[in-house]
Amino acid sequence: MNESPMTTLKRYLLSRRLIHPMAWWVWALGIAGTISLSSNLYVLAMALVALCFVVAQRRGASPWARAFPIYFLICGWIVVYRLVMHVLVGAKIGEMELFHIPPLTLPEWVAGINVFGTVYAEGLLMSATQGLVLGTMIVAVGAANSLADPKKLIKALPGALGDLGTAIVIGISIAPQMAESAYRIHRARTLRGDDTRGVRGFARILMPVFQDTLDRSLALASSLDARGYGRRADTPLIEQRITSVFGALGIIGATIGIFVVLDGRAPMFIAVPVLLVGAGFLVISLVIASRRKTSTTYDQLPWAGAEWLTSLCGLVPLAMALLEYRLNPASMVTTWMPLHLPTQVPLLVILGMVVAALPGFFTPRLPRATFRARRRKAQKEAVYE
Repeated sequence: MNESPMTTLKRYLLSRRLIHPMAWWVWALGIAGTISLSSNLYVLAMALVALCFVVAQRRGASPWARAFPIYFLICGWIVVYRLVMHVLVGAKIGEMELFHIPPLTLPEWVAGINVFGTVYAEGLLMSATQGLVLGTMIVAVGAANSLADPKKLIKALPGALGDLGTAIVIGISIAPQMAESAYRIHRARTLRGDDTRGVRGFARILMPVFQDTLDRSLALASSLDARGYGRRADTPLIEQRITSVFGALGIIGATIGIFVVLDGRAPMFIAVPVLLVGAGFLVISLVIASRRKTSTTYDQLPWAGAEWLTSLCGLVPLAMALLEYRLNPASMVTTWMPLHLPTQVPLLVILGMVVAALPGFFTPRLPRATFRARRRKAQKEAVYE
């Protein structure tokens, strides 16, 4: 018997399963691309709200899910570093003077670099905005790393990208592993009665955290090697050469196509076909090279409607940002000269950021085991605090 549309929708909304990790990365990279096109504070604020909401609704209890606050610390550090560098060697522009530091006289061979001097409010706010753009992009990457299981991401990659994907996944999982190690070591020290805080307490856990992270990374590498990752099947020489040729043509075509597309003076009827042909060569190269993979993959995650919805919700704000950039480029940036509050609101991009938050509502919820593990960890932390 065919189900009614309402029954199908209800069954979809009440379903519980993990989303394909590649969908989360497409969603996060789409938001990061949107942020790279704008320095408007309203867009940055909406992006942070959308990222935090989806992560809060759909992250699990794994170590990489717990590492999301670390990326906010990195974002704050980038903003502070950008402000310090502006005071130190930045271009001192503006009209509203904040404070004055006597400048240093430098040799003639470093002419053009101003160390210290008068700091103006406009230049300081401009530097903070630039740092916030980069920091928000890092938070977007951290959201993908918190939502997507790195081990399942390795399984989802094509066989031709097995080695590169394994290295990348191990690299991006270092921060979550360090966060988990720091939490466990701090808790163990507290249970032993060592409640030293400040710089001295941080110095005591620094070396154990590095040691534990290194041990876990070596254990992960050993487990990957035992499961056959990185091993290649014997393939004919002609097939290897065909793969190399198609890969080189694909990289060249894609690079030229992207360059011509970004160049506004070039006609689109030339740029788009070149880009598509280059992408096609890359796909053919990946398909042929994937035949060399010898390891088998079990328990593959499906790519269904939830994955298409998640990916689309990340690409919609990027498309809206490109359209807004064409129609009204002034609304995509925040100008602080003269000093004033941002007045222009890119409504299309704001609407796109609202769409980016929809995966927090309309994607399948976490499996019951994952949800219960997350709740148990939260209860333990509450009792511990």
